Amino acid sequence: MGTIFSDIRYGMRSLLKRPAFTLIAVVTLALGIGVNTAIFSVVNAVMLRPLPYENPGQLVRLWSDLSGQRTDQHEFCPAEITEFRDQLTTFEEVGFFDQGLSANLTGGTQPERVNGSEASPGLFNVLRVKPVIGRTFLPNETDVKQSKVALISEALWRRRFGADRNLAGRTIQLDGEAFTLVGVLPESFRFPEKVDLWLPFSFTAADWQNDRQHYYVLAVGRLKPGVNVSQAKADVETIAQRLSPTFSAARKKWGITIIPMHEQVVGKVGTTLWILFGAVGLVLLIACVNVANLMLTRTADRHKELAIRVALGAGKGRVIRQLLFESLLLALIGGGAGVLLAVWITKLFSASLLESLPRAEEVAVDGRVLVFTFAVSLLTAFIFGIAPALQGSNPDLNQTLKEGGRRSSSGSRRSLRNVLVVSEIALSLVLLIGAGLLMRSFVRLQNVNAGFDSHNVLTMELTLPQIKYPKTSDQNAFVQQALQRIEGLPGVKSVAATINLPLVGTWGMGYDVVGHQNEHNQVADNANITPNYFRTMGIPIRQGRDFSEHDTTEGTPVIIINETFARKHFANENPIGQVVDAGQKRVVVGVVGDVKPRGLDRETRPQLYLPYAQKPTIAPFFTFTIRTETEPLSVAASVQKQIESLDKDLPVANIRTMDQIVSTSLEQRRLTMGLFIGFAVIALLLAAIGVYGVVSYSVTQRTHELGIRVALGARWSDVLRLILKQGIALATTGVVVGVAAALALTRLMSSLLFQVGTTDLLTFVSVAGGLVVVVLLACYVPARRATKVDPLEALRSE
Repeated sequence: MGTIFSDIRYGMRSLLKRPAFTLIAVVTLALGIGVNTAIFSVVNAVMLRPLPYENPGQLVRLWSDLSGQRTDQHEFCPAEITEFRDQLTTFEEVGFFDQGLSANLTGGTQPERVNGSEASPGLFNVLRVKPVIGRTFLPNETDVKQSKVALISEALWRRRFGADRNLAGRTIQLDGEAFTLVGVLPESFRFPEKVDLWLPFSFTAADWQNDRQHYYVLAVGRLKPGVNVSQAKADVETIAQRLSPTFSAARKKWGITIIPMHEQVVGKVGTTLWILFGAVGLVLLIACVNVANLMLTRTADRHKELAIRVALGAGKGRVIRQLLFESLLLALIGGGAGVLLAVWITKLFSASLLESLPRAEEVAVDGRVLVFTFAVSLLTAFIFGIAPALQGSNPDLNQTLKEGGRRSSSGSRRSLRNVLVVSEIALSLVLLIGAGLLMRSFVRLQNVNAGFDSHNVLTMELTLPQIKYPKTSDQNAFVQQALQRIEGLPGVKSVAATINLPLVGTWGMGYDVVGHQNEHNQVADNANITPNYFRTMGIPIRQGRDFSEHDTTEGTPVIIINETFARKHFANENPIGQVVDAGQKRVVVGVVGDVKPRGLDRETRPQLYLPYAQKPTIAPFFTFTIRTETEPLSVAASVQKQIESLDKDLPVANIRTMDQIVSTSLEQRRLTMGLFIGFAVIALLLAAIGVYGVVSYSVTQRTHELGIRVALGARWSDVLRLILKQGIALATTGVVVGVAAALALTRLMSSLLFQVGTTDLLTFVSVAGGLVVVVLLACYVPARRATKVDPLEALRSE
């Protein structure tokens, strides 16, 4: 132990004597370890940490499947999932819920719209959630119309009710109706998403037994102890075969898809995270290679000291240990600095990932992350320290002591440094090509025609309480009044209302084209809209007309289709006047341009537009779209005042521009691209520094040779070419190796790309060419210094 402490003290003194070297090495390692720690904190929170439920491995999501492959994920109708639930033998319990509930919370100083979910009492039993105060739903509280009970989140409890411990049992006003608040759910409970309100389902017990028309129910189940997913799948398949004689011809393959809850929560983001984790692993490897090169140079500078140590009796193991201790000190200091950098990065992550990443609020540098960082620090110390240690432990005593201290560098040392630099260049090229592919993909995505003009369009959502607006005609009257008032405001060019906004999502609607051959279960995207919607959104009308104020329940049922629908069903005939049966036979009066309702990267499907005044069911929620002459948010306050003048208890929610909606739809891809570019830039800088260091050291070692060349008549251009030749050789070798590695590794990124191949020639060529230029620039500075070698000084130094 005494010699170990002695080695540590000596290593610390040695590092302090060379502050420039130590600072460069620590900063390099801090960058590599810091970004690895930050990304691992995200991977840990999203992928590795168990879900915040009791025995989360028993939880599974259940989905309706029509394909027979048991991979589809669709909602259930109440009757079919109830039939299955009653016959399941491998589940403790199955809970039901749906998404998209919203209600106006009134009774305080300011009305507030809260997002929520309808849920069965079994949901809370399945998830085994324990309320902060009060209770969850009782087994008989399955119908909101009869029970009139509600649960709220801890966040809403604190924000709206001041964390009143006596709140359970009190009455709150939701959409103008009195509900008894029976409990408050804990902050850790974020199911199905980040919602603040839970109500019982709005369907009666009879509806649950008979309703096979409405598909909106979602399900989560808890397996019995000792039951695995394969056994559960076999259980539901047995039930499906038993029930199949009762299925219609179109649903003969119907069954249930079962997905473990953790897999469902993580979704497709898992692939992205592992790719990013691999990218930062390459950054760390480049950092290690860079520090290893620095250590090799420093070891070469200490060749006489190490030779004297060996000559005085120091064994090979003792010298290796001494040098590895110095590497370990560097790695631990760099790791500590990396943790501080990671804490800062994770704070940025938490702010920017909340909307695009599941469990983003759980991202933090915790104990597991610190253990990971410590392990990475030890590993990096070995990676960058072992080669210099082995080189330094085996000096040529005769040659070194004869030289009287003059620096020398053996061919093996030069070769090792060159190999390390080539590795840096190759690894950097892999990251740069990956970043280039993502950039091209993102540019392609931005250039996708969304089908509408997002500039100068303001949107805001409202929900009309059914107790106050019980009929479709009541809702239509309110919407019409609001539209007239908003349209009269200064700065407003046009206004309309819709139930579904582009890029935010939509619902499917089954349909048949009258007089045409139809497929089974044809589904189209749909939206209920008011007149002027297409003008307000900048959606072109290709044929026919827009809806008008005459398209009401008293008029002929009409419908407008998109171009994709027209191409699919009316390729060789005029679509105007055709009849589409979408729950009701409707006459096609117009064809409009395609829009992207589900995302810019999603394929456009057939879409149906129905007049808001002819909507088939009571739909109390809608969104105003307002095209303005000035900055859209500047008219938001005026619009809110007009809504308040019509109904003071009606809160406006989600005020945002269409530009913001478009930007949000690209957020995850933008973040992935930005991180990849950041990692690639760090790698490029480290590679450039590595090349500069090797070439600069080579110039220093060859000072005597260069002096002789100049003395014998070599011109400065000859010397410059001689040094740059070394850089070109390194760059060429690194690019060749890097391209080969990129061809293999970029295939893993295919799921992140859009309309760009993993072997895109333009990206490979442009990135490789740019990297060669950077390497040559890194070589140019020491090469210019070499041209200024004074032959008298160089020869005198001998």
